[in-house]
Amino acid sequence: MPILATQPIKAVYALLAVVYELTRFPIWVLLYTFRVGRPHKSWTFSQALRMRIVKSFLAHSSTVRTKTKLSLEPGVEGDRFTIINPQGNWAYKGPLADTSIRPTKIGAVWTPSALQRSQVDDADVVLHFHGGAYVIGAARDADLGFTTRTFVKHSRITHVLAPAYRLSSNAGGRFPAALQDAVSAYMHLTDKLRVPPSRITISGDSAGGNLALALLRYIHDHGKALGLPWPGCVWLWSPWVNVHAALDITSISSSPQYSTDYLGPTFGHWGASTFSEGCDPMDPYLTPLGNAFESKSPIFVQTGRAEVLYDDNVQIAEEFRAKGASVQLVVKEGAPHDIILVAPVIDFVRVAQEAAKEAGEFLRENRLTAKL
Repeated sequence: MPILATQPIKAVYALLAVVYELTRFPIWVLLYTFRVGRPHKSWTFSQALRMRIVKSFLAHSSTVRTKTKLSLEPGVEGDRFTIINPQGNWAYKGPLADTSIRPTKIGAVWTPSALQRSQVDDADVVLHFHGGAYVIGAARDADLGFTTRTFVKHSRITHVLAPAYRLSSNAGGRFPAALQDAVSAYMHLTDKLRVPPSRITISGDSAGGNLALALLRYIHDHGKALGLPWPGCVWLWSPWVNVHAALDITSISSSPQYSTDYLGPTFGHWGASTFSEGCDPMDPYLTPLGNAFESKSPIFVQTGRAEVLYDDNVQIAEEFRAKGASVQLVVKEGAPHDIILVAPVIDFVRVAQEAAKEAGEFLRENRLTAKL
């Protein structure tokens, strides 16, 4: 663990970081008052200032490695919170049969309410994995509420299930912990609740998009043997598809879009180094870029033209299209990384809502209905 992530040095650093950023704040305000001073010409003053604040906060949080604690208590979500128990060992094959990382029970949150068995035939369920470089983030309303409510209202689906998968910033959270949890969550829908696979959309933003692709690959590799069906659709929101590249701390800062995104080098490096610990970061389950496979499920990819992962997102869409998948790539001009998650924080709500509407239309027009 880096020395800056240990107490009391962590607390001292945090205090100094606050003081440092407060001294720079008036400069940002003055600079962004004029359009010529904003990182992107289409941004408003509010967007530019909020992006600067988020970028600084994320950089400092990554330096001291602020962790997300996961709880199996219902909390404010009440009866919308559920416990997902793992399947038997038979369900976790190949890369999931790890000798030290074992499947365990996890929490998950339903929006707008828990799905009942009597509703499954008419339901449209999105199984959504949150972003956060596998080191931060949560499925709770405080973190993911905007995303899940936006799906219900603007994508016009009936339910969202958001699993609180294990994070690599916590003990026992390296690969394949999150993928084990993803398999458990998917089988919770298909086996326990008996939701028709055509009524399930696997979705994920940023690192959650990486996890969604890993789950889809697992269905491709082991679905037939395990009875895991292809989902009706897949949504990828600014997916993180090159974990290996993030191990090079200079990779993000060399992006042409670095100045117009809030992602910095320390955040991705923290996630990549802890998530891939003891594993090959080039493994297709970790780095899907350059490792596309045949997908029977249609794939929707949304990316921002101003984000550092833009080029990777375009490439992954092209690679899956070349493999024969039905793919729609939606590019939002001027948008930074992962607007479906952080839109309220950085003032991109309207753009995120528009993207969610397009995802819903793609689902209804391309849903996989055949029993494959």
